[in-house]
Amino acid sequence: MLKKSCALLLALALLLSLSALAGGGATKLGVKIIESEAFSGDSALTTITFDEDVTYIGSDAFKGCTGLQTVYCFTRSAVIEDSAFDSASSPTVYCDVGSTMDTYAHAKGFTVKYLNAFETECDTDENACVLLPITWSVVNPMPGRDIQSTYVYEVYKEGESAPVYTSDATSSTDFTYTPVSGGEYYVDITMSNSLTQTKLASKKVQVKDKLYMGHFEQDGDTSTSDKIEWQVLAVKGNKALVITTKILQNNSYFNPYWIKYKYTYWSGSYIGKASSVNYRGSGPESAATKITGISTNHIPLADGSWGTESDLFKVHSRYWCNTTFYNSAFSSKEKSRILLTTNVNADSPAGVDGGPDTKDHVFFLSYDELKQYMPTNASRKCGMTTVAARNKNNNTTNNWWLRSPGKYRVNAMYVIGSSGTLSQSGSDVGHKSVGYRPCMWISIGG
Repeated sequence: MLKKSCALLLALALLLSLSALAGGGATKLGVKIIESEAFSGDSALTTITFDEDVTYIGSDAFKGCTGLQTVYCFTRSAVIEDSAFDSASSPTVYCDVGSTMDTYAHAKGFTVKYLNAFETECDTDENACVLLPITWSVVNPMPGRDIQSTYVYEVYKEGESAPVYTSDATSSTDFTYTPVSGGEYYVDITMSNSLTQTKLASKKVQVKDKLYMGHFEQDGDTSTSDKIEWQVLAVKGNKALVITTKILQNNSYFNPYWIKYKYTYWSGSYIGKASSVNYRGSGPESAATKITGISTNHIPLADGSWGTESDLFKVHSRYWCNTTFYNSAFSSKEKSRILLTTNVNADSPAGVDGGPDTKDHVFFLSYDELKQYMPTNASRKCGMTTVAARNKNNNTTNNWWLRSPGKYRVNAMYVIGSSGTLSQSGSDVGHKSVGYRPCMWISIGG
């Protein structure tokens, strides 16, 4: 340890080897050990900075530094001798919560402000796209201290100098913002309480113009993997309802092609009802083609044999949505975000029974959902993928199915995608000239 007689020489040596901060009397200490009496009696010293490498501050190191106003301490675990700041002024100390300087400064009655008063996290950054909310959270605020804080959240978009949104002061540690355009976003969070006022910037979140989730062949080039683009229809709490922006394929709602009339619910086949009247094939109705004796467990199959209603489910669009598409289009991680939804299948305005409620991962919109989430013709318009356009099946006006029944038991409603108008009467469920626009509720974090 150095003797007091050489303290001034040591101070001079330190000052020559350290970088000066802006302003007179400001010194940054870039050494590991601050020897005893190193700056003792230096009344000209106003600001001192200890970087993270400082491990020891000796006794009387800043004794009598009567001009010392500010101490910035970036080291968390330095050993500080009790007399290190004896007879100094009462500086404002900026340090990490829970650090040795925090403990020391409070014991000496110094004013303490914190460098690490809280952390930030964002649990929606992987989902970020236009119209999907981003939620930032304050994590570990004022660790080890029971103190009430308020927060002001300023949202910035990369490339813009002013915040795009500034919140009022709030005690909430969660903050949600919904971007209306793509780009990089971050939030500056200012914490205020009786001990400190400090600001911290979050990490940047890349917000896409569209939500992309899953893969499905769309451009006709099987050597590439085509991401599925989704439109956000609604956000409720921590989930969002999304629908494909384009028709992915054209096909029937329910089509065992060997039977002319297809009685069906969204839940599955309606063919097995005893009151059903069906004819084989798509030719004229005649006694020769009429099928009788149908029951739930006695259904005509394509090869002329008889099966059950469950044998027909694989030619139903609900099977395609929840089995074929769901299992092939999404990764395991993506599936974990697709919520199993209880769907109400209401009767049509014409009074046709909508059938039992269903549980679906992927589904078509109902008539009521269309009115609620896509209320205007413009919001319902859509086009087709390249592959769907090549296999139109006479879908010349971009029609797409709803899951609700139409005017008759053999019909389901559809939207004319070129104009956005709705056909409440609907189309025969066996017709292939209508497209698929799957939708689903997904988790968006929180």
